[in-house]
Amino acid sequence: MSTEPSRPAAPIKLGIQPTGWTNDDFPEIGNDTPYQQILDETRSTGFVGGSTGHNYPSHLPSLQHALTTRGLGITSTWAGTRFTAEGAYDDTLQDVRNQIALLKSVNATDIVVAELAAAVNQVRTKSVLTDRPIFSEAQRFLLYKGLNEAGRIAAESGMRLSYHPHVGTGVQQRAETDALLHNTDPKYVWLCIDTGHTQLAGDDPVALAAKHAKRIGHVHLKSVRQRVVEAATRGKYSFYQAVLDGVFTVPGDPAGAIDFDPIFASLKEAGFTGWIVVEAEQDPKKADPLWCAKTAREFLRAKLGF
Repeated sequence: MSTEPSRPAAPIKLGIQPTGWTNDDFPEIGNDTPYQQILDETRSTGFVGGSTGHNYPSHLPSLQHALTTRGLGITSTWAGTRFTAEGAYDDTLQDVRNQIALLKSVNATDIVVAELAAAVNQVRTKSVLTDRPIFSEAQRFLLYKGLNEAGRIAAESGMRLSYHPHVGTGVQQRAETDALLHNTDPKYVWLCIDTGHTQLAGDDPVALAAKHAKRIGHVHLKSVRQRVVEAATRGKYSFYQAVLDGVFTVPGDPAGAIDFDPIFASLKEAGFTGWIVVEAEQDPKKADPLWCAKTAREFLRAKLGF
């Protein structure tokens, strides 16, 4: 598809995900962390938002109050689609509509999705890199069709849908990401680049950002500890084991292996607007969330100038 995407006129906003404090895939990690602490430390370290976490209020007025009293926004929510699962196409579109309604109620502008049918990222006995699904041609057709429709629904609601390639899923490798972007409409389907997932999958986030900069609608910024990436690859780790062993860290941590300068250069050249969100699934008992948030914010201030 050749239509050039049109970016909204909006500034870059810097957020941080609650995954440094707690974890939606594995809720026992940091489950005793009050959501108020996450929001307070998000604000105190200079970020202006993040996504919701599993321990955030499900009562909408309570969530709205918690955000507005701190001057914070919601970057997006994680929306797992199931377009490739038999009989799940229509229900998946309805789930997308429900997520959009929730996001609009908290004044969010982005929805981030990933196809989670048959995914293994939450399965603690499966290798996140080798046991994941490989989609058939028919499944890819359904996925691309569904994403175009979901993206159109989002656009009609004034929102931007970005697809997140994710380890443990059927869109993990660079070739699968390239094919998805080639076969979906740029007006409706953007890319959520996740630097850490790309590196863990064995690909190059710098090259991905350079090639698809004009399609990037949302950024998940994390680094990796390369020694853990290599151990996870050799040992066929589950996602759970990789996270607990510290595969991810925040940008600015000297232990991280990703060079973010060329990624920022690609975003700048493409005129990127929207959310750049620090995200590093970590065990808060091993990686202090407040230190991580401060470190990442200082790094971004030095690199971006704000």
